[in-house]
Amino acid sequence: MADIHLTVDGVSVTVPPGTNVVDAARSVGIAIPVFCYHPRMKAVGMCRMCLVAVGTPKLDRATREPVLDDQGRQVIAMMPKLQTACTTPVSEGMVVLTTTEEVQFAQRGVLEFLLTSHPLDCPVCDKGGECPLQNLTMEWGTGQ
Repeated sequence: MADIHLTVDGVSVTVPPGTNVVDAARSVGIAIPVFCYHPRMKAVGMCRMCLVAVGTPKLDRATREPVLDDQGRQVIAMMPKLQTACTTPVSEGMVVLTTTEEVQFAQRGVLEFLLTSHPLDCPVCDKGGECPLQNLTMEWGTGQ
């Protein structure tokens, strides 16, 4: 089967079929925050930390060919809701946006929810600085 070509934050990515958006982004050095995802386990998207904006080429219903704009570029139809990157398989011509204001707002909201639901035992926790939630907070949190 042929490799899939997509764009993540304006960077062209070529990956094998069946790859999810998180792994495709990682292959070109783009980080998407994850909390419940591990590459060796089946992805379930429970934490919602990896929300991203996803679009696919718009197809003409009659011919099933991509719709082109006035400059001859494919028209991208963005999905109305953010998608979990760990459970979304890549498709040909897909466009993924990971740094839009909407995506960052959603990721900060999920992180805030995870923190408010977490017990306040960090000073005496057995993980002692090796906590994935602390790491997410330091890298993706609001800083306040």
